[in-house]
This record gives sequence, structure tokens and C-alpha cells, in this order.
Amino acid sequence: MDTKRMVRHVLIGISLLLWGCASQPMTTVESSQPAASNKEVLLASQNSKFKRAVVSEIYDELNQKAIYLKIIDVKGLKNQTAAKFSAVVIINRCMAGRPDPRVESFIEREPQKNKIIVLTTGIRDSWTPATPEVDAITSASVLDKSDHVARSIVKRVLAMVNSKGPTP
Repeated sequence: MDTKRMVRHVLIGISLLLWGCASQPMTTVESSQPAASNKEVLLASQNSKFKRAVVSEIYDELNQKAIYLKIIDVKGLKNQTAAKFSAVVIINRCMAGRPDPRVESFIEREPQKNKIIVLTTGIRDSWTPATPEVDAITSASVLDKSDHVARSIVKRVLAMVNSKGPTP
């Protein structure tokens, strides 16, 4: 194989890798008007088939229980705080042993860590925050198990929402 051809193959490979890693952001969705009862949940997620399935299940369950849910892309975490929510759910993927830096940044700066539930997906990676107050879950992105993962998250969210409220 000549040098030009090899360079072209490498460039195509890098382009495909970058294109595949650059997923579309999640669309911001709000379930209804914020509840007067302070039963409000923030859900920040990255976009993949598995994550969309988990988010959809969570949305359906919480909407049936009249719990306000605001869904954003993890990119929007920089503009959020846990202060006005009963719970914050973050769904992100782990790559090379690390989560999305925006997820780490949010957790580090958030004083109410006991309101945070983090689901980290990855094939071999299983990052969890070093902070024990954060409720951390790891899972492979197996589409057939998205309902099980969603139910686990909903159970944790309901415990937070129905408690007297976490303290800082």
C-alpha cells in the first residue's frame, strides 16, 4: 500500500471515529408545569438508543405520579443547580475510564450531593463518583434491560422525592 493511500485510510478512519463520537444532544423536555408540591426532578442525559429508552421509561413513570421532570442534555448541567430539585438524575457514558467532564464538574461544585443519582454506562468501564453521598449506578448499554435500569432509577428518585427532603 502506498503512502498516499495509507494516509487517506487513516484520515477516513479518524473522521469516522470523530463523527461516531459526536452524538446529537438531548432535546430539552419538561413534563408539565412545575408542581407546587416541590416534587421536581432534573434529568440530564447524553444521547444514545439505550439512554433514550431509559429516559422515556423514567418520564412515563414520573409523569404518571404527577412529578415534574425537566430533561436536558448533560451540556446544560453548567447552568443548573440541585437546589430547586428534589432529585437530579445524570445519565452518562464512561470512555477511557472517565465520565463526561461536565458531569464531574457538576458533581464537584454541587453542595447537595445527596440529591444526585448517576447512571454511568460503558462496556468495560464502570466509573462512579468518589463522593459517597452520590447514588451511583453502572450498567452496560443493553437495550433489552433499559426498563430494569429505569425502574431502579425511578425507585431511587421516588425515595428522594417522597422524603422530607435532603439537606445540604
